[in-house]
Order: sequence, then structure tokens, then C-alpha cells
Amino acid sequence: MKLVSKSLADQVYDLVKDEILSGKIPCGSKISEDSLASQFGVSRTPIREALKRLSTYGLVQMEPRSHSSVISLSKKESDDIAEFRIYLENFAIDHINEESFKNNLETICRYASDCQYALAIGNRAKSFELDSMFHLALVGVSDNSAMKDVYERLDAKIQLLRVAQNENNEELSSYLSQHMQLIELLKSGKKEDAKNLMYEHIMHNKNKE
Repeated sequence: MKLVSKSLADQVYDLVKDEILSGKIPCGSKISEDSLASQFGVSRTPIREALKRLSTYGLVQMEPRSHSSVISLSKKESDDIAEFRIYLENFAIDHINEESFKNNLETICRYASDCQYALAIGNRAKSFELDSMFHLALVGVSDNSAMKDVYERLDAKIQLLRVAQNENNEELSSYLSQHMQLIELLKSGKKEDAKNLMYEHIMHNKNKE
């Protein structure tokens, strides 16, 4: 694949990010700058720039004068992330600004439908990104800027957790369909029901154990 663009680093960033989130580059695996340069038909300079951005985002760990690798989450880290997500999103539900929710409802609904569409056409990486955008938008309507900032910094690890769960498309589709259920509960003011569903939504993998 040859890249033709004034911003090669941006394109490499998007492509490598997609390969990580689709599972083509597994969590914990080393990333070869030479291999990526050969794969995309570019020099190592945009590769390094892209990897630095992915490191800042939180998907890649760069070792000085060594190699880069996709971040891998331990079971403890995965459990901690899930528990903290429940706390943050339940807080957001309890503190939803009704006017902000109404003003952003169209966007939230679009994210909910678009992530299912992305999965239906086989683009899991895009589906995961849109899933994150849905939750970030939901957290955003609480009008608590500090919480939104914390959630944004946690987002990369949440996406890695989705990849590591490695659910099949049928399971993932069922999980994504809960977005619209959450929206309907919030529209009806049923916050406790929404929080119960949010727990199931986030902890779904554990419920199967």
C-alpha cells in the first residue's frame, strides 16, 4: 500500500491505529519501524512521528533506542478500568444536564447507530472508535469538564480492553445494541434502570463467567 499525501504521518497514524484496534497488531506485540515503512512505502520519519502520537494517545509504548510495542493490559488493570468506568458513567447519568442531553441527543444517537453499521460492514476498528465516541458524548452531557477530561485520558485503554475481549461479531452486536436502550431509558428519566444496564453493558464479559 503506497501513501500519497502531504501528511504521511497522519495517514500512518490512522492506519496503524486501525490495525491495533482491529486486532491485526495484537496487544503486547512489538512494532517494527522498518516493516511499517516497507508496508506503507514511506521513510521511517513519518513512522516515528505516528508512533509518538500513538504513544501519547496511549496505545503504544516506546522504548528509548529500542523498539515500540502495543500496550498490553493485565487482568488487574482490565478489572480496574471496568470498575472505574462504571463509577464515571454512573456519575454522569446521575448528573446529566437535561438541556445538554437534548441538545446533543442527535449526535449521541448517530454514534449509537454508526458503530453498529461499522460492525455490520466488517470495520471493527471503526466500530470501537465510534463506541468510544458514544460514551464520551454521554459523559459530556453531565457538563462536568473534569470528569470528561479523566475519561478522555482513559479512552485508549478502554479501546485496548475491547480488543482484548475478542468477542465474535454476534456478541459484539448485542453489546452495541444496548446503546439505544440506554438512550431510551435516559429519555424517559429512568436513571436507576440506565445505571443497571450500564453495569451490564460494561461488565458483560464477566457475566458470562
